[in-house]
Amino acid sequence: MIAFEPILATSAETRERVRQLRNQPQVRRFMYTDHEISPQEHQAWLASLEGNARQAVYVVMVDGIACGLVSLNAINLQHGSADWAFYLDSELQGKGLGSQVECWLLDHAFNDVGLAKLNCEVLASNPAVVRLHQKFGFTLEGVRRQNVLKDGQRLGVMLLGITAEEWHAHRPQIIERLARLPR
Repeated sequence: MIAFEPILATSAETRERVRQLRNQPQVRRFMYTDHEISPQEHQAWLASLEGNARQAVYVVMVDGIACGLVSLNAINLQHGSADWAFYLDSELQGKGLGSQVECWLLDHAFNDVGLAKLNCEVLASNPAVVRLHQKFGFTLEGVRRQNVLKDGQRLGVMLLGITAEEWHAHRPQIIERLARLPR
């Protein structure tokens, strides 16, 4: 069973598990920063979330075990917009969990938070996630060419966005597709 828990409401063990997941090489390679996150750096990040209305961070729990993280960032209620990001345990990638996370986040952002527009950025070296977002109705809105330095190479960043109306139009097909996924 999948659940989404606010990270600050989770146990110290769960928060440490999130740090360990973030430090997996297969996760780090698709992040802007790919150094190993120290316990002190992780604690500072958690502290920055306290009372921060511009960020909402949730732990992806599967059968009570932390398996990833999903977040809304740069939340701007005046404009009804935000950015979002997620990562999953590298052992669970490619098994349909990312689709379930994306569906939940889109419903949460547009129905619970009341956003009108959601944006995301994906490294050009991660075309599988670009395709995943496009299956959910995201539109490629631009590319920041050679925007990030990774392993001595300049990489582009794909900019994608979706509106509430676009999500609501795509949602029935997505729900039907998710219902066919093996559980």
